[in-house]
Amino acid sequence: MNLFARHRRNQKITQCTEVLGVYFRFLFPRSLDAILLSLAFLTGCTGDLNHSLTPPNANSPIDECVSPIAVSLMTGAQQIFTAAACGTIQQNWQWTVNGIAGGNSIQGTISANGLYIAPAINPGRSVTIAAVDTVNGLSRGTATITITNPTLVPFVGASYMQTLQAWNASLLPWVESLSGLSWDPGPRMWSATPDWTMPPEGIASNVYYLEEALRPVTRMAIVRQDISLMEELAMFHVALLQLRTTTIGNMLQNAAPLSVIFIDGPATTRTFAWYEPLSSTQVRLRDCQTCNAQYLSTASRLLRAIAEMPAAKRTEPLINFVQQYSSFLVADQLLRLMYGNTSWSHWDSPNIPQPVVSSWAFLAATGYEPPDPIKYEAAMTDIELWLVADSAEVLEANYAAPDLNILDSNSKLQLQQAVIAGVALMQARCHHAVSPDGADVLSAFAGDYDDHPDYAYSAITTSAQPPSPEQKRGLGWDISHAYRLPIIFRTLYETRAATGVSFPQMNDLVALANSYVHLAFNGNETLPAFNNYIDGWNGWFAVEEPSIQNGYPPYQSCQAGQDPDNCLTAGTMQGWGELAYINPSLASLSQTLINLAYDDSSATAAFKAQHYTYAGQQYSANSGTYPLLMVYVAADSAERLP
Repeated sequence: MNLFARHRRNQKITQCTEVLGVYFRFLFPRSLDAILLSLAFLTGCTGDLNHSLTPPNANSPIDECVSPIAVSLMTGAQQIFTAAACGTIQQNWQWTVNGIAGGNSIQGTISANGLYIAPAINPGRSVTIAAVDTVNGLSRGTATITITNPTLVPFVGASYMQTLQAWNASLLPWVESLSGLSWDPGPRMWSATPDWTMPPEGIASNVYYLEEALRPVTRMAIVRQDISLMEELAMFHVALLQLRTTTIGNMLQNAAPLSVIFIDGPATTRTFAWYEPLSSTQVRLRDCQTCNAQYLSTASRLLRAIAEMPAAKRTEPLINFVQQYSSFLVADQLLRLMYGNTSWSHWDSPNIPQPVVSSWAFLAATGYEPPDPIKYEAAMTDIELWLVADSAEVLEANYAAPDLNILDSNSKLQLQQAVIAGVALMQARCHHAVSPDGADVLSAFAGDYDDHPDYAYSAITTSAQPPSPEQKRGLGWDISHAYRLPIIFRTLYETRAATGVSFPQMNDLVALANSYVHLAFNGNETLPAFNNYIDGWNGWFAVEEPSIQNGYPPYQSCQAGQDPDNCLTAGTMQGWGELAYINPSLASLSQTLINLAYDDSSATAAFKAQHYTYAGQQYSANSGTYPLLMVYVAADSAERLP
């Protein structure tokens, strides 16, 4: 007798015999079947019992019980499902979405009557509806729903194939130069570039900039499910791991005399070496936490995309990436950086506990602020936001495909605790506000960097470089660093089923996009420009930063054509397209930025030369090749690429 029949029979018998069944189960465990059958006969339950012993109707297979069995829905759309063929009364059904009773806002919800409402944002994988028989807990039928993004107006002047060509022409050489790895499209493999020289400080600082090159193409590959491109990216991450990382043991063994050790972990731990110069005779051996966390966001996002694919579509290079990279990503990097002993976060403030997960929990619970002039020691940095988002991506990957064995139970628990603590601090630092034109905006981390040297001249809005500091307090992030916010917020929204957090909500994403459109954007659709701060303020930024010549003036006064480090435009163009399809104003602005690349009239060309020159490129697409800044805009809104 199969397990299904035995379960149904014993359940019915127990209902019929009640206390007698329990009594005889205790006295005669080996004779239970015979005894209970006799009891059932004596108590008149044989008719029901015979029905319970009957196997499911061969003419009503489980996979046809729910109707319709497959459907494609746009985000936010509705569909009625029925289970009339299931053979049980409707009161005994419970509808689930991906195993969750009633569903949730991420995967979609379903009512007791079978009304399914698709989520507002595509969850990135198909959704399974099941009609569960509450009498026995078994699924009596399923249906598959493919969630599609709303029909967006396609970009005019940008296509997927053209953007892919721009990756090969501009961003791929950038990746090769930074990594010392070369892509050969013939055999489809990455190999070490001959005669490439590792920087004397190590490769860590190069890794920082890899994210800017890899993120847009990773976004394109995932949205379009371009398996060939996903394989190319997956193989790059594996090659970088194998050829450009070293172990902590090797770093310590080969350390120069007088080296300062600022790194911890087992000797076998792999990382991207950084030999930070401290003086002419001394270096500090360490991780570049910013570099690692930022680069890892592209790998963790790819990992999640592979996990969310149907298993049949996972090719050998994709599976190899998961197998080769997961332990490096989780154990060597995320858990070590977040739970390690090296006090790298919050400027090692003695009043803020370490490691960083403890600091998040402490700051969220207490609202602690250091006294002036070091208030920024309590600020949440871009490093920390990346680590939270990277952890969420891994948790979602493990949630979507447990068969890939990405996480063990302990690692899963640690990542969940980290995300919960980090998101709690994020939520405490983000508040809704109203812009001057009446839009709902998100005031994100406003005032966190009060007292920071980069903000020392922020109150000054004149064109001439200010002679002395004057700071405006309560400001949000500068618009260049702020490109990380839409990426990280969207990740956290889409992974809430795996992380268990409730922030951000959809209205938070919309409000964050509104901050970019209604505050940072100057509102000129012919000559679009952006204020220096996400909350609309246009003062000087980073005047005394040693790596930036003279700092960043208000946007009207920057001269990108003369000094590539003079305008914040490059950062402004990145990331925000990820929120464009939930915010019509942002979608319109994205098209405005595409249009700008095709307008080479004299007045517009002069404006673009001043504000949009980047990497030695003019912001023009009329030659048939996209400039890098246009690749960012197009790829981040890959849903709109025809």
